[in-house]
Amino acid sequence: MTFETLTIDGAPAVRLQGPHGDSVTALLRGGQVISWIDASGTERLYCSPLSPLAGPQAVRGGVPVIFPQFSGRGPLMRHGFARTRDWALADTPAGAAHPTLVMRMEHSAAETALWAHDCVCTLAVALEAAGLRITLAVHNTGSSALSFHAALHTYLEVGDVTQATLTGVLPQGEVLSLAEPIDHLFESVPGPFALRSPASALDMAHEGFTDAVVWNPGPQAVIADLPAGGYARFLCVEAASVGVPVQLAPGAHWQGCQYLVTAA
Repeated sequence: MTFETLTIDGAPAVRLQGPHGDSVTALLRGGQVISWIDASGTERLYCSPLSPLAGPQAVRGGVPVIFPQFSGRGPLMRHGFARTRDWALADTPAGAAHPTLVMRMEHSAAETALWAHDCVCTLAVALEAAGLRITLAVHNTGSSALSFHAALHTYLEVGDVTQATLTGVLPQGEVLSLAEPIDHLFESVPGPFALRSPASALDMAHEGFTDAVVWNPGPQAVIADLPAGGYARFLCVEAASVGVPVQLAPGAHWQGCQYLVTAA
């Protein structure tokens, strides 16, 4: 296992190299994973080449951390502030079973009247034998209860989304076709999920999160930081808690994880 800090296109970053040739790279801005290369040398995440890594906008691709607000469901900026804030490297837990990168963000109630709560968010990114596990944890360090949405807005490389299928979000094992644009919150879906496409065979599971969001804008969408035809390269499958916001008492902890496993 090797660990290095680096700068990519002007953005401070960190890279963790696993024992099997796999690696994960994350930006300290947003605590955002932007690359996961599996043991076969295959990049499993999509990151738009037109999206500046150093900001000021959120990076389009990888795994943006959505917190404490999903989309426009509240008074804050779209998808909340976590994905544009600076995170700090933190110590890996003693005795961690797998190579793990940990980042941490603190938020003070004094920072914005729109979300006046004290909390600490921690993101742990672990390279496991056959996949990637990302765990988001929230600790309410204030004296009042807080309510939030959370999601890992994962952009998965699929090669051609119109040829991709996803199972696990529809009842009775029905297959979700992705030939058309989609932007849908699937509430109370426990998973697991299976994504099959020309460029990707991934099995996915989540814990702690209650919902899944599936998004692809389709060919008609005009998105400034996405190249022409770029929509076809990715599918977002997000582990999320949105339908019913998380309620956290003073001093309490919450965590949710998303596990991506390469499939045959």
